[in-house]
Amino acid sequence: MKERKYMSIIPGAKQWIKLGAVVYAFAILLFTIVIKRFADFSDLSSFAKIIYISTSILLILSVVLFYTFERYGAILSISFITVFNIASLIFQSVRVLDIQMNLIFVFGIVLLFLHYLEKAVHSERVDYLLLMNRYAQLELNSKITKTISEITPQMLINDNLDELLQTILEKAIELIPKAQSGSILIRNENRMEFRAAVGYDFNQLKKVDLCFEDMYQYKLGLLNEPAVIKDIKTFNKKNLKAEIADTMNENDMLTAKAVLTCSFILHGKIYGFINLDNLDDFEAFNEQDKLNIKHLASQIEIALNNHLLVEEIYTLSKTDSLTGVHSRKHHEKIVFNLYKEFRNKKKEFSIAVMDVNYLKQVNDTYGHSVGDQYLIHFARVIKEYIGENDIFSRTGGDEFVIVFPNKSLQESHDRIEKIREVFEQIPFVYEDLEHVIEFGCGVACYPKDDDQLMGLMRIADKRMYDDKRFRKLTR
Repeated sequence: MKERKYMSIIPGAKQWIKLGAVVYAFAILLFTIVIKRFADFSDLSSFAKIIYISTSILLILSVVLFYTFERYGAILSISFITVFNIASLIFQSVRVLDIQMNLIFVFGIVLLFLHYLEKAVHSERVDYLLLMNRYAQLELNSKITKTISEITPQMLINDNLDELLQTILEKAIELIPKAQSGSILIRNENRMEFRAAVGYDFNQLKKVDLCFEDMYQYKLGLLNEPAVIKDIKTFNKKNLKAEIADTMNENDMLTAKAVLTCSFILHGKIYGFINLDNLDDFEAFNEQDKLNIKHLASQIEIALNNHLLVEEIYTLSKTDSLTGVHSRKHHEKIVFNLYKEFRNKKKEFSIAVMDVNYLKQVNDTYGHSVGDQYLIHFARVIKEYIGENDIFSRTGGDEFVIVFPNKSLQESHDRIEKIREVFEQIPFVYEDLEHVIEFGCGVACYPKDDDQLMGLMRIADKRMYDDKRFRKLTR
């Protein structure tokens, strides 16, 4: 839509009408008083002289009002001239300046017409601008929704939340007008952690120790609403602890002139905050931008909720529901990836296949619920006494596997023996039952025993059964 031409013509026309009326009125007065009527003025009656002088003053007053106050001046001028015309009809013998006054009357009518026309046009223009603003808002909201929708499939595939938050932040800076840099913080209990940043040294941001009460919205009392902070350096100096403000200032983290910020919520609680910064202008962000970031935050909430749901499903699929260790399917995946990595790097690793003894007897005697507790105790003890990089999985009912990266065959055997000793110190206890859990175990080492994964598993499995037979015979 383009503005109509008369939107810019009307103000000029009004100015010319007012100026023309002034020039015309004073020219008529000058001509009438000085040239035409001056010689006859002495011949007029006293009443006519009064009317003549009053009319002249009235004409001057009408024009001054007309020019100075525009609409109200025009209305007063028209009123004065109407009264004058009524007086002229009553006193028909006194007709001075009546034609000139009526021309000023016409000027007033025209000016009023132009005034109300301009008002109508202005109202139309305001409606037009409001409509365009709403259209722009809807268009931006559509872009935001579309952008986050395009990111969502990545969130369902990629389990790296930080990478996804970084992508969201970069897209937000592209979408929100005047946003130049920014950050996303995620709440971890009462601590706030920087998880994405644009325009700042991310390693420096991670060193900043912020709590939930340090957030802009908390200080402003607007936790669930968007906010704009102008002059962020002054704001932080007043509201942050001195050591935090100094750290941020020293590392150029307070370079923004204005910050547009909004929280996003998951499961009824504030999950994090997105901050968009402008580095040049204290007045960069306005009320419209608040609506923009509010819509963006709502879309982030939807996307993150989908991501967390998928992550939860994925976690359930890769974790054994009873013991909390890796499931068989996930075990096969991570062990295969480890095998490829160690084969390329020509490093060794060991696999220990384990089979828990007496599970059937516990199930038959005490019930399957106690048998489950028996397995849970077994898994809990082993998880506490294996290394951080060791991989522990449940591959069957009473079958478990431990993968020892970078451990030789002997080192892995030593680790298993230490685990056996731990079980002697921490037996399984249930009511009157106190039982030291025993297990058969076979260990195979890559590449010493076999350089193929399947062959390695077969060797470990065979050694496990040999170990069970040996322990049964020597008991």
